[in-house]
Order: sequence, then C-alpha cells, then structure tokens
Amino acid sequence: MALGTSGAGNMITVTESEMELVLPKKTDKVKIVSGEFRGCAGKLMGIDGADGIVKLDDTLDIKILDMSSLGKVAT
Repeated sequence: MALGTSGAGNMITVTESEMELVLPKKTDKVKIVSGEFRGCAGKLMGIDGADGIVKLDDTLDIKILDMSSLGKVAT
C-alpha cells in the first residue's frame, strides 16, 4: 500500500486483521476480497439489494457479486 496524497509515499505491509472492510457506495473503486475474483479491482456501477454490479479494471467485464465480497478502496 502506498501512502501519501499521490499514492507515491512510503510503502507499508499490513495483515488482513489490521484492516477494516468498508462497504462501498455506487461509483466507488472496489477490491474483491472473496470468491472467484478475489484480488481483482474494479468500479461499483450499481447496487441491487445484496448484489453489487462491478466493472472489472483488467478485463472491463461486468460481474454481479455479493456486496459482502467487496471492499472500498481508500483514495
């Protein structure tokens, strides 16, 4: 994780237990934290009940994922 306003600051390593999962809102950048697409990043395009509609960054595919598997990326 790079700290600083431009993301070019010091690098730190943290464990999962040291992080807090924040539920994203529409248009937030997200990281998928569980399931088949774990580790992938994307943008939350919409929310339908317990499902999030995510556009993946690397493939531009649209996926419908459980909101509990998404975490907001801090900017």
